[in-house]
Amino acid sequence: MQKESQDFVIAIISGTLFILLFGCLAFLVVVNYVRSKRKLLQEKIEREAAFQKELMHAQMEMQEHTFRSIAQEIHDNIGQILGLIKLNVNLLGFEMKGNEIVATLSEQTKKAIAELRDLGTTYHTDKLAEQGLIVAAKNQLNQLQKTGFFETFFQSEFEKLNIEKNKMIFLYRMLQEALNNIVKHAGANKIWLSIYSQGEEVYITLQDNGRGFNPTDQTFKPGIGLNSMQERAAMINVRAEVKSIPGEGTTVNFIFKQKNL
Repeated sequence: MQKESQDFVIAIISGTLFILLFGCLAFLVVVNYVRSKRKLLQEKIEREAAFQKELMHAQMEMQEHTFRSIAQEIHDNIGQILGLIKLNVNLLGFEMKGNEIVATLSEQTKKAIAELRDLGTTYHTDKLAEQGLIVAAKNQLNQLQKTGFFETFFQSEFEKLNIEKNKMIFLYRMLQEALNNIVKHAGANKIWLSIYSQGEEVYITLQDNGRGFNPTDQTFKPGIGLNSMQERAAMINVRAEVKSIPGEGTTVNFIFKQKNL
């Protein structure tokens, strides 16, 4: 009888210990799960904050680039046109062919207005969303073509790409910076921009016939830099690849799946 009582007590103690042990394990599992969820949530918040910070930075860079571009366009193109208008106005006081001069003034004024409209509808983020990346990219090439320093070639198998506005700003800014690198560093006179698909992936390929460079050369720092470009691309699920050979030009590829953007 005494032995049975001892066995019963041992069974109770063992059961209690088992329950306590199981409870501790369950508690640890729950605590670990909660910590993991908190960590994932914190990482998500940090990623979102980093994305918003980088987005704001990209928008500011776009605005700065736009202002520089507008100033240059006004100086080079519109300034020249208005100079001709001024010259013709002066001629009105000396020439008898007033009607012909007025007709010339009218045509030159129309051209100046058209130039201003082109500038007013380029690069603004809202306009970028309305136009889409393809039209905006083509406009960028047209602006470079107008300078007379570059011959540009554009080809796209798409009429429009379905990309979220904020991510489109990122992608456009990277393309804009790549073009800026060509203008500043490449020594090129020809630029090719192609937008096409390979399987499920979309390729935006930018090529030039410039001097090229060695991507492993630590002393070469074009624009925002290759590492920074790749980091920005990764934030929006885009793969950025840069291939360059000294003396043979540079190719930049932005590769992505539309469903990821």
